[in-house]
Amino acid sequence: MKFKITRTSDVMQGEESPAPGAVRSQDKKAWHIEIASLEALAQLIDTLEEPLILSRRQGDGGLTAIEIYDDMREQYM
Repeated sequence: MKFKITRTSDVMQGEESPAPGAVRSQDKKAWHIEIASLEALAQLIDTLEEPLILSRRQGDGGLTAIEIYDDMREQYM
């Protein structure tokens, strides 16, 4: 399954990949990642060592979005 993936701390969607295996979208505006199973999602959580937030409201084109919650979101509002 394909997901949009971001980091809370990267509010400008920078050039650095937010997670291993993430690739840039064709328009270079977002990062995407393929996760094939729950085991792969659990492995990503273990690799990142950060909480993940999954949301249907933030995803591009109907994609579910994964936000790596590595910083306080409230300070950017």
